[in-house]
Amino acid sequence: MRWTHLLFLFLSSPLQASASTLAIYVSESGEKRIAVFHMDPSSGELNRIGEAPLPGAPGSQAISADHKHLYAAVRTAKQFVTLSVDPKTGLLSDPILTPPGINAAYVHVDKTGRWLLSASYSEGVAAVSRITPTGVVDGAPTVILNTGLKAHSIQTDAANRFAFVPHVGELNKVEQLRFDAVAGTLTPNDPPALPGGEGQGPRHFQFHPNGRWAYFVNEQGKSVTLCDYDAANGALKSRQTLPTVPADWDLTKGSCADIHVSADGRFVYASNRGHDSLASYAVDQQSGELQSLGQTPTEKTPRSFCLMPSGPGGENFVVSAGEGSHKLIVFRRDPKAGTLTPLQTYDCGKGPAWVMGVLLD
Repeated sequence: MRWTHLLFLFLSSPLQASASTLAIYVSESGEKRIAVFHMDPSSGELNRIGEAPLPGAPGSQAISADHKHLYAAVRTAKQFVTLSVDPKTGLLSDPILTPPGINAAYVHVDKTGRWLLSASYSEGVAAVSRITPTGVVDGAPTVILNTGLKAHSIQTDAANRFAFVPHVGELNKVEQLRFDAVAGTLTPNDPPALPGGEGQGPRHFQFHPNGRWAYFVNEQGKSVTLCDYDAANGALKSRQTLPTVPADWDLTKGSCADIHVSADGRFVYASNRGHDSLASYAVDQQSGELQSLGQTPTEKTPRSFCLMPSGPGGENFVVSAGEGSHKLIVFRRDPKAGTLTPLQTYDCGKGPAWVMGVLLD
């Protein structure tokens, strides 16, 4: 197996002897590759150490629970790719590709690690693909369920019994599905969908660590929505919606993209394209309701960002990818106040469509 890397950069990196490695994977869609960076856990400094070429433009990524395999949608080829992860360096192996299937906007590994769930914006479907015991996505999707156009993401709940598929645009809904982790099937739940607020367009979401709340970022609405989650029945109920942009922003401009919840459940962050910022919120630990902390400027068109995982230095950094500027920006995050302070920007390949941080032990 050949590990793709830039050898001279790796050998010059001061991070290679670290007990744990903070790795960052960036889907450079315009270059048809996934780039690999290391982060210094004290300073937040990034060092590019390698890349994995692909036959098409990569988008959404997911990683196995044991961090041994990275999965990505190769959107222009309508394929999924499996890449083995070197446990010490985070470098990626040569790709193993599936037969063509769907153009997936989002991929998600279920809690058993046996299934890769995906959602297709252009084809309007949710799908399930088999992951073999060796960790490789095997073949085209075994299940393809029509949910309607502009399906933008998919995730299962903590119990791995239900899955949810937000739809932006005209359908403006969150599809609610039953997920059978033994058979790898998706079926409509009752009720089958949660309507989005007028003109909102739910796009991505994250569950709160307590499993009782979910937070959606609304593409058209430039807002975030808090939902209560009925885990017994797999049903969501909207309770609060707040804007992601300042009160004087022209709401006919821009759109939202990504959302993340801090590991301690105290803060929520969402990205604004057009306003080009990350919106921050404090979470009331009793009610789950949000209080805006304002917006922090980022690189142009922040489609994807990540909160770096806990580990050396804690969850103290955020990395945002500027799809419009072809740059990454690193922020220091105050874990107590939730505020973001920009540190440094870094060049990357064209069209960074996804950024994912992983702690490798």
